[in-house]
Amino acid sequence: MACELFSLISPHCTNSTYAKVDHNELNIERLLGSGGFGSVYEGTYGSKKVAIKKLHQRGKNERAALDSFKAEVLAMSLLHHPNIVETVAISTASDCLHDYPLLIMELAGSRNLQEVLNDTDTEVIDVKRRLKFAHQIAMALEYTHSFGIVHLDLKPANVLITPEDNCKLADFGCSQTVQEDGSCVNSPTRSYLTGTFAYTAPELLRGCDPTTKADIYSFAICLWQLIARERPYGCENPHVVIFAVVAYNHRPPITTQMEMEEDYQHLVMQGWNACPSDRPTAADCVEVLKKLQQ
Repeated sequence: MACELFSLISPHCTNSTYAKVDHNELNIERLLGSGGFGSVYEGTYGSKKVAIKKLHQRGKNERAALDSFKAEVLAMSLLHHPNIVETVAISTASDCLHDYPLLIMELAGSRNLQEVLNDTDTEVIDVKRRLKFAHQIAMALEYTHSFGIVHLDLKPANVLITPEDNCKLADFGCSQTVQEDGSCVNSPTRSYLTGTFAYTAPELLRGCDPTTKADIYSFAICLWQLIARERPYGCENPHVVIFAVVAYNHRPPITTQMEMEEDYQHLVMQGWNACPSDRPTAADCVEVLKKLQQ
């Protein structure tokens, strides 16, 4: 599996700076989480505490897992930003004794933003903290989009909170590369309908190709959630929600009880506009949120 994966990746990563995994330096300690394609562990690499993403060795979704891992490797080998999880090392074609690809990342923190939002008893999110989180996520998106990369799974669960209380965007397994003409570079086996439905832009739900504006839609939902501190659409039936979002522009409610700055609310409503071209860019979001913090 590892040999096949990196024979696919290597032509695209000639300018990247990732290091080869030295398996003698790697110590996997405890499971942090598991999904359909793989698991993430806490461990050490040399003397450094790290997070280790390991693909399941075999499975019925092996091709999809390879595509997801390839997308994450391609993105994270290029992206180096204070608000994006940093890559430490990646398994390479010469690692074929180890029949599983590995992605070793900095251990950015033990919590994600969704967990912070859920903890209404002890986690206070005042205006200053909310705007800081929103601004940092927007800066990560602006940087990501500058490389022509669309994340396509932006949600609070994929934003890690560091011990210093800063945001780091993670999990680029759904990401796509957008060319200058707007078309996507992807595997023919990959679907554009990825990510989590509540955060997925309506044009993707209709089957259109992704653009950077799909991430802006997801970001707008996150902005709403930073104030509401509840999951968008609650327990509504996913199929009903998807139909309502696409057909009737259904969105999470903005109520009079929400203490939302006028410019912040405008950014939310612009961001989840049904028409992608009417949404702001990530750079626009950064500028608005920077001014709100002043």
